[in-house]
Amino acid sequence: MKFMKSVYSRLLLVLIFATPAIFVTSAEVSAFVSSSVAERADGALPPGAAVSGKPRSSSMETAVRLANLEASEEIDENEGYEDKREVLGKEIGITDGVFQKNGAQLLAQLDLNDGKQDEGSKACTDCPEMVAIPGKKFAIGKYAVTFKEWDACVSGGGCGAYLPSDNGWGRGNRPVINVSWEDAQAYIRWLSGKTGKTYRLPTEEEWKIAALAGSTTDYYWGNDVGRNNANCDGCGSEWDNKKTAPVGSFKPNAFGLYDMMGNVWQWTDTCWQANCAKRMFFGGSWNHRPQDMRTTTRNWFNTDKRMRYLGFRLAMTLP
Repeated sequence: MKFMKSVYSRLLLVLIFATPAIFVTSAEVSAFVSSSVAERADGALPPGAAVSGKPRSSSMETAVRLANLEASEEIDENEGYEDKREVLGKEIGITDGVFQKNGAQLLAQLDLNDGKQDEGSKACTDCPEMVAIPGKKFAIGKYAVTFKEWDACVSGGGCGAYLPSDNGWGRGNRPVINVSWEDAQAYIRWLSGKTGKTYRLPTEEEWKIAALAGSTTDYYWGNDVGRNNANCDGCGSEWDNKKTAPVGSFKPNAFGLYDMMGNVWQWTDTCWQANCAKRMFFGGSWNHRPQDMRTTTRNWFNTDKRMRYLGFRLAMTLP
């Protein structure tokens, strides 16, 4: 029955949009570890990313709708995994992070002029804003990289033509999700080539310095999670355990950085115990506990792992 539903929906979309089918693969088994917590239940909600509403005119938006529908179908087919919940330090089946394999074929169908900036005649409007960290020789992104910034990379011929699903929550200024460490490297290569600057991911140490912003408390706003200081499962925000929030929805830390804790986990360049096939990430997310936002919580994934609660922000070495 699910197979016929999938076939019918794809045929219908082909007739409406005259767009090639996008092939997806299910998410891989992964490990999710924490040095500060022995084990816990994830509490993640099914993403519910079914596409509805009238078709949009932009070919980029059409492609995104197709990507989201494919992700929704894949998650529906594997919905039993959600009931198993993640346990830190163990490998389980995951339904998140469904991704396209044939983005290059899709990109050939896009109108690359949709929203494309006039390079050379104005500033880079789609480049992440960087903030220099006081007393340190590095800068870090004011916000996590957004879907708008990622989609500009795809329209500009970069990022492997990969359009990550937004789980039906919206793109624009929401943090990009369903992106792996390797995907982040593809974005960095494109942006560095476009601007002539050398971007990278922050190290574990840099991320912690930037997140705490000189504070010595559990969170950069204090020892109590409080209410509406971040987006997590128990932070008291309107997005808690439902979906990501637009970047900048909460007060920044003392360095002027937004969402360093909560909303999406953030990749770093630091290898896990000298194994660089695994990279560390920090910060908690919209569907993880307040405790997981603390800098003492250390986690890793394989570099090809894509999840609906995992994104990244950029760093840059300063002279």
